[in-house]
Amino acid sequence: MTKKARTILFGICVFLFALTAPTVILYSQGYLFDFETKKVVQVGGLYFKVAPRSAQVYLNGNLKAPPSLFTSSALIENLLPKMYYVEIKKDGYHSWQKTLEVKERQVTDAKNITLFPQNIGFATTSSPLPKIIVNATSSDGQKVIEADNHEILIYFPKEDKKIFLTRFSETIGKIFWLNDYYLIFNTGDKLKVAEIDDRDRLNIIDIAEFKTPEIFWNTATGKLYILSRKTLFVSENLLP
Repeated sequence: MTKKARTILFGICVFLFALTAPTVILYSQGYLFDFETKKVVQVGGLYFKVAPRSAQVYLNGNLKAPPSLFTSSALIENLLPKMYYVEIKKDGYHSWQKTLEVKERQVTDAKNITLFPQNIGFATTSSPLPKIIVNATSSDGQKVIEADNHEILIYFPKEDKKIFLTRFSETIGKIFWLNDYYLIFNTGDKLKVAEIDDRDRLNIIDIAEFKTPEIFWNTATGKLYILSRKTLFVSENLLP
């Protein structure tokens, strides 16, 4: 290689280094260029904790966190600050969907996601119905159900705030805390599970349908009892 060629090559390398070095440095310090706003911004992230394990996390339709047999959580980093459509899937389960905002230098979390089976088994039982208490307060003592025949609200005593959860045209039956973050109840003949995370859309799923059901949730066993037309049914375990 001639001296002139070496000089040209060296000049090209210096130019490329000068061109890419700021980008590399900015990226290493948590900055990205946002082509939509044409600005350099600090990145954020999303953190999810999902039960059961082995769920897939999609952002705007693209798989970002493949399933893992060993963990129920996923941290997605280096995201531009904007709104993301999130869908969490697992074969044989209802998906969880929500639009969440990522802000600069912050991690937006959804740590209490439960996916429920698409096909829940119910069996008739002749066993006596266990003693079950309807409690308006969640087991962590942080939330209280306030409901009438058609609306459900959640009251947070420590913060002295109340959120409107949902409304139905049909009459709402008994409401139970499935866990500290989900409710189980019936409207008419349909049995429903609803989250209480009111950011964006509310994930409400129909898990079964019985004629004129009276429902009883057994926290100790994780099973749902349904009295329908004088026949008592019991579900398989609903919680992972």
